[in-house]
Amino acid sequence: MRTKFCTAPAFGRCLPSELWIRPWKKEDARPLWFVGAQERLQSQNQRVDGVNNYLGRPREPAVCHSAPAAAVRQQAVDEKLGEFRLVYRFPWIKYCRVLSRLKLLQTATTTLLLPPVCYLYLQDQVSQNVLFYTTGIAFFAGAMLYGMSYFFRRIIGLIYLSETGCTVKVSHLTFWGRRNDIYCPVEAVVTLDETGDSKGELLLQFKRYNSTDVLYFTTRFGQIVDRQKFTQIFGELG
Repeated sequence: MRTKFCTAPAFGRCLPSELWIRPWKKEDARPLWFVGAQERLQSQNQRVDGVNNYLGRPREPAVCHSAPAAAVRQQAVDEKLGEFRLVYRFPWIKYCRVLSRLKLLQTATTTLLLPPVCYLYLQDQVSQNVLFYTTGIAFFAGAMLYGMSYFFRRIIGLIYLSETGCTVKVSHLTFWGRRNDIYCPVEAVVTLDETGDSKGELLLQFKRYNSTDVLYFTTRFGQIVDRQKFTQIFGELG
């Protein structure tokens, strides 16, 4: 529908002005809240259709990055002892552990007693002989502690071999009398033929190609639990 009307001009003429009026429809009579609700419903339907389209698409395969083989093997070794088979054990290692801790306690006690004795000597309450005696015991205990710990830390208590036959696990004592485990490949262990040790020797050397540390074990007082695996690690015991 097109209508024409005149506006009151400022100079007395009638200026035509046209307005385009669209035909009236039934939807125009709807209240505003109804129109807003309908728009929200349409937007929700569009979101639902989008989700359905997304779910209908094939899922892309996830890419998994595996950890390094050495880290996985190390973690498995720490968590499961059953993956290793006992090859050698030294039954007297527990007594070495007790003796090492007792020697550590004795050294600490004598060292703590030395300052009070020195103070009493300065106060003329003890003789010079007591001071020399206490000082000698303290230094002797420290020297014995160093020597015994040096020996005990190099005595192997247990030797294991993994089920795959690739990794060797060696257990020995620390300075504080605690257990320490060492892991190394079988290829890194020096055989007894290369170390020059014979079967009749009291202490046999445990050497590695990738380390300068030397540990010791004995077949005279120790027990070879699995001789086949022992030969696999150290070769034939001549």
